[in-house]
Amino acid sequence: MARYCALIPGVSGVVGSGLARYLAAHQDWEVIGLARRAPAVKPPYPVVLADLADAAACRSQFGALTQVTHVLYCARASHAASSKEPIELNLAMLRNLLDAIEPIARGLSHVHLLQGSKFYGSDLGPYKTPACESDPRIAENNWYYAQQDFIVERSRGKNWHWSASRPHAICDAEPDIARSLPKVIAVYAAISKELGAPLSFPGTAENFSALYQCVDATLLAQAIEWITTNRACADQPFNVTNGDFIRWENLWPRFADYFGMPAGPVKTMRLAQAMADKAPIWTRIAARYGLRPLPYEKTALWSYGDFVFSPGYDIMSDTLKLRQTGFDRGLETGKMFIDLFDRLRAARAIP
Repeated sequence: MARYCALIPGVSGVVGSGLARYLAAHQDWEVIGLARRAPAVKPPYPVVLADLADAAACRSQFGALTQVTHVLYCARASHAASSKEPIELNLAMLRNLLDAIEPIARGLSHVHLLQGSKFYGSDLGPYKTPACESDPRIAENNWYYAQQDFIVERSRGKNWHWSASRPHAICDAEPDIARSLPKVIAVYAAISKELGAPLSFPGTAENFSALYQCVDATLLAQAIEWITTNRACADQPFNVTNGDFIRWENLWPRFADYFGMPAGPVKTMRLAQAMADKAPIWTRIAARYGLRPLPYEKTALWSYGDFVFSPGYDIMSDTLKLRQTGFDRGLETGKMFIDLFDRLRAARAIP
């Protein structure tokens, strides 16, 4: 019998799906997903459909979730016209969820927030690195601050604790998720190869040589499980990465070799523009290699590639605090990418 029951809002995203997949494979956990839309492929756990922005819908849909012990919150609302996630909407979604769950889930013991290095202003320009959990907040407000302030206050005097994870560049090999850095790289490589071009780095020269970090989605899931089941981690945030640092200039020749291509020079472009008209090329590639059918716009999120490959400064988080709690797992990021490319190939998502 399961010891814990995890409710995972945002289960259709890269973190939520990876977390649900990992926990569902362990007998200690019962998993319940939460999403606005039903997943394209039925997962091995139930998924409750609800819009967290609708308080009434939350109350009506969550009435049977009395067994929940852990809320592992991976949901977020974005704004189509802006790269900034709306603060009030994201706060309201979290509040609506807890307003509905707290009265019925009497065994609730932990609420975990998925955050990220934007907590430190990594998206705004050069910032203090390596970033530490104890660093002061930046002047510009964001939704992470609002949600954390809310959850800290909400947990006072309660039987449950809170925590937060702050990963960066989460990588997975789920074939149907477009916001995937391995897929962006792999699909870009396949199209470049089809056009007879070398594998040129599409970002800025400064980004090519800057320090960067990633985290494997399964490693992040392992860290979240650790954080949310160990009392030593209660009521604290933790940076989570693979544990090493990379420079794209060191990995790019390795990627080119994997895809059987020469490595080209830096060729700065906006992938969202340069790849916009390449659907016919991808259709040709997919037909030749028998790839799984997927609309071109869902093969890779090119704007995410632009986000990753543009900053001309180091992006680094200190993970010592998490390691000091006893979590000692890590990955070599270069090998992680190769392994994820292999998995994408095996799933017929890339040639």
